[in-house]
Amino acid sequence: MADIFLVGVGGQGIITASKIIGDAAILEGRNVLLSETHGMAQRGGSVVCTARIGDVYSPLIPDGRADLILSFELLETLRAVCKASPRTLVVASSERIVPLSVSAQRLRYPTVDEVRAHVKRAAKDFVVVDAPKLALESGVSMSSNIVMVGALAGTGVAGIKRSNFEKAVEMNVPRKLSENIRAFSKGFDAVAHSGLG
Repeated sequence: MADIFLVGVGGQGIITASKIIGDAAILEGRNVLLSETHGMAQRGGSVVCTARIGDVYSPLIPDGRADLILSFELLETLRAVCKASPRTLVVASSERIVPLSVSAQRLRYPTVDEVRAHVKRAAKDFVVVDAPKLALESGVSMSSNIVMVGALAGTGVAGIKRSNFEKAVEMNVPRKLSENIRAFSKGFDAVAHSGLG
């Protein structure tokens, strides 16, 4: 069993990332249920997806039950903390997309250290990945979501072979495949060498 909670904002490719996770699980021969909630996502609103791998009967993850929180935007990490427990790993992109509610009211966006301190009170471990930088280095600046899928794979939480994740990337984003596989590898290495867990 692996309960993975994905969170971010519209336009970050989170739904594509969840489909890659689902296809990788199927390639591994595992049962998987996915869900997505994206309401006002086209206007930069929150996007939440879940991937539950194993013998489950609902795609929804109860509070305090996520094995991994994969956050594509730093502030959104705080919104997902309710899903964490002392056994949860949290992997967050350092990407900052300041929501209108923060900028219009001239509120302060939290620092990485503030987010880390908050998350560490609720979760087992926390690592930040500079997904936009790694995506740019891979040759496709829009592949931050693939970097984050690689980061998920690097944790080992899903129990899915790297080769099946790579096949799922090919199935879902066949254009610029070598660059996207490079983005996946950069995310994988960033977490696998971070000492997370």
